[in-house]
Amino acid sequence: MKKPPLKNPQLLPPSATPYMLGSLFLSGASCLVLEISGARLISPFYGSSIYTWSAMITVTLVSLAAGYAWGGRQADRQPYLLLFARLLTASGLTVAAVPWLREPVLKATLPLGVQAGAFVSAAALMGPALVLLSALGPVAVRLTATGAFDAGRKSGDAWAVSTTGSVLGAVLAGFVLIPHLPISTIIYGTALLLMILGALGSWLSQRAAPVAQLAACAACVGLMLMPAAKTRHSLSARESAYGRIVVMDTPSRRYLLVSGTSQSVMEKADGESESQYIRALEWPRALRPRAKTALVVGLGAGLLPKALERRGLTVDSFEIDPMIAEAAVADFDFKPKGKIVIGDGRALLEQGHGPWDLAYLDAFGAESPPAHLFTTEAFARLRDSLTPDGVFAINLVCAMTGPDDRPWKAVYRTMAEVFPNVRAFIASEPNDGLANVLLFASTGPLQAGPPAAPERTSKEVALMLSRELIPLPGDLAAVPLLTDDYAPLDTLLAGTARRWRTLLQRSMPEVLLD
Repeated sequence: MKKPPLKNPQLLPPSATPYMLGSLFLSGASCLVLEISGARLISPFYGSSIYTWSAMITVTLVSLAAGYAWGGRQADRQPYLLLFARLLTASGLTVAAVPWLREPVLKATLPLGVQAGAFVSAAALMGPALVLLSALGPVAVRLTATGAFDAGRKSGDAWAVSTTGSVLGAVLAGFVLIPHLPISTIIYGTALLLMILGALGSWLSQRAAPVAQLAACAACVGLMLMPAAKTRHSLSARESAYGRIVVMDTPSRRYLLVSGTSQSVMEKADGESESQYIRALEWPRALRPRAKTALVVGLGAGLLPKALERRGLTVDSFEIDPMIAEAAVADFDFKPKGKIVIGDGRALLEQGHGPWDLAYLDAFGAESPPAHLFTTEAFARLRDSLTPDGVFAINLVCAMTGPDDRPWKAVYRTMAEVFPNVRAFIASEPNDGLANVLLFASTGPLQAGPPAAPERTSKEVALMLSRELIPLPGDLAAVPLLTDDYAPLDTLLAGTARRWRTLLQRSMPEVLLD
């Protein structure tokens, strides 16, 4: 006895094709929202370095490939609209589970290290939903194509609609959703959208009320409307376009963390920084005792501008993230005498601000500084923004031994390409081989002892001056000159980022999960 013929696509409800195309558009948008949000979900624990983004992109591509292959086989076995609807419902349920699974998954992957941990956590949290969503395309093509003569057109339409939706998802995630909503709300909203689409498809295919799907939608709405859980270890948490900003207290210190990386540490007793490198940055005042104005690129908690202004300078600050500036004023008692200018430091330098007597570059995006601020072109623009003989100082965190010590040498070489005088020093006690390296550059001389006051500052500067780094010509020839055309700073700092992130995971794992 012959098997009954497969369901003819022409027997689909008239509204099925526009429904599937609309669902493909919205599922494509959901894929990109999940990919970008997924990176933000794991970045407080694994950082926002090249490892996290490489892991998330790899997981996305592998999941899409697996979903296309699996979805095509399912479409041949069950060429029905109900399969399409069930895939949407299942993807919505897996997305809704992500906020609940985040903490146990991140804790479980901690022993794997930064690289493998980022990959496995991304795969566990986002992989299942992405596989289910990518399976929709082959099912839609199977249902809408009537034969070989239109299979190419139908498949082209399906992938064009899905990719167009992905464009929308990328724009929404980066420019609208993440800057204005908690990540959990974005995740639940995406899950609700997918479950609504699944419920609609179930009704179209069966003409019966999709009670179970509607109940899941209601539960998702309830989760979205629940008050945000209070952070357990921090005073406040803000989700900005550039990272998750957390302020936390210990009995004696206050910390500013960005995407899980400690950016600033303040002594609560006197409101100043406990960091050796910030005290060591007093040295340019001894180099140019008549200096009146300074620029700080990378405000952080405002501790460096605060220290400089307490000693008579007027300091302007460039900060790309308005929420970091808000935290500096609200949580770290920063009351600037100079201007806080919100924007990208490089773009602001190109606008011709200044001139300043001193300039400090202390900008970090989580573990790594923004590479476009460390090129010969950026340094030349900053040189032109200084007064004659002005001093330019850079703070860089990097390893001091082995191949991971190449970053400071590359920055040294790049500064020397623009400034005739460059010096570098270790400015903090190494921790697991990592230390703050301060580099100074000027068109004028760089010779001066510690400043006369105060005693604590003199001690820190004297210690820094005793630990000068003098690269050999061969060392500089072995590292790249950083330019706008070629600035592999993230790659050079990859080992440093891995060590830094491991230290944070060991010292404050519960805080990173807040």
